[in-house]
Amino acid sequence: MLDLEKSFDLDKEWRGMLRRLVAQLDNKQLPDLSDSVLELDSEVYTSSERFARERTEVFRRQPLLAGFSGELVNVGDRLCFDAAGVPVLLLRGEDGVLRAFLNICTHRASKLVADDDDSSCHLVCPFHGWSYNLDGSLKGQPLSEAFAGLDKTAKGLVRLPVAEWEGMVFVIATPGDEDIDVKAYLGDMAPLLAALKLGELKKNAQDHLAVKANWKLVLDTGREIYHVPVVHRNTLAKNLYSHTMIVDNFGLHNRYSGASKELAKLKNKSESEWPESCYQGVHYIYPNTNLSISRAVDGQTPMVSLSRTFPGSSVGESYTYLSTYSRDGDQQSTDIHQMVVKIVDTEDYVQAEQIWKNIEHQPKGFKLALGRNEALLQRYHLAIAEQIAMPLNL
Repeated sequence: MLDLEKSFDLDKEWRGMLRRLVAQLDNKQLPDLSDSVLELDSEVYTSSERFARERTEVFRRQPLLAGFSGELVNVGDRLCFDAAGVPVLLLRGEDGVLRAFLNICTHRASKLVADDDDSSCHLVCPFHGWSYNLDGSLKGQPLSEAFAGLDKTAKGLVRLPVAEWEGMVFVIATPGDEDIDVKAYLGDMAPLLAALKLGELKKNAQDHLAVKANWKLVLDTGREIYHVPVVHRNTLAKNLYSHTMIVDNFGLHNRYSGASKELAKLKNKSESEWPESCYQGVHYIYPNTNLSISRAVDGQTPMVSLSRTFPGSSVGESYTYLSTYSRDGDQQSTDIHQMVVKIVDTEDYVQAEQIWKNIEHQPKGFKLALGRNEALLQRYHLAIAEQIAMPLNL
């Protein structure tokens, strides 16, 4: 386990990661493997009961990364977050505090804010014009005398738990006022994510991909590099070694990094001769987020590709939100985003949809095998099974 409670040094961390990757390339160290193979019954993906519990116990009760503080800087800035199946509205108040509410007017349950609404210091329902302050309190009602006797103090927007920590915004998609202890939730990964200064990033682009497959099948595609030489043979495989990967686990969360072919230049050099390079890796934040650091724009702040996968309305539907952030919003980041979306949509998700079609035709007792090199898939499947109290069929 890394000692992350001390002052965190990203350069030192990256140098240690490079050392491990080069050792694998030089055949001095084996790839990071789990202790054993894990076999999964196909019902882990196809069970309607399991799917229903995942939606309620995982996506309605677990802190979810909704975005970064840089998206909600000014008074009146707002962010709609509906991906978990609940209409959520994040608002920056006049007091600077970030709050979360159900994006639902308390008059007749109309959606209060559309995704493309501009920032302003009050909220007006598009159905009957009820208005709200940024703290969620009811501000006004047209023909207010028609509602004489109604307790206006009880008709404010419905609150949801929300927290900002080191530039990250987490929300729980179930009404309540409890605090979210983000640092405790992230555990040993917290200092690492804090060092990335994610709150300083600006969004370059976002795409929304609908996939006809169970959400875990979709998430599986981004949790290992075993498929890269085959699925991505004409894209990512051109710059990555096939089966070299280092893994670090942080409780529910983890990180992995592969080896670019440029690292071969380091094998025959002493470490003092290694050129300067920037921290990178793919960070998994339980239960559904991959946060990829692919390069540094200014040598300190990374470009972040954020992939968040959510269950759809049925067991065989899912959605992925792919967003790209950088400090300066440069064109290169936007170009990389478009490339990533194309690869994910036309290579990874084609496989996920095909697997979903195939699963129903497997004979009774058929099990999918997660190898020792697919350890990150093993860990998150076990964690979800524990949270929903439905053990895997081992």
